[in-house]
Amino acid sequence: MKKCRLCYFLRYFLASVFFLIIISLTLTEKMHYLTFITPWNVAIFILVAGFFSFLIKILSYYKKKKSTISEESDK
Repeated sequence: MKKCRLCYFLRYFLASVFFLIIISLTLTEKMHYLTFITPWNVAIFILVAGFFSFLIKILSYYKKKKSTISEESDK
């Protein structure tokens, strides 16, 4: 039986939340190393990652479009 991609994402998300809860409960005195993770830093990371993902997708689209046009002109 095949599992959908959404199910995998949901499972990874829930596993990571569970893992973070376990770490925060067991290593409370050593959590000061993670003080740089703030909502603003996470938001900036998401925006930058999304921007680069968009650039990669748009470049691959134009590359694919260019290759299909050149293949059609060769026929």
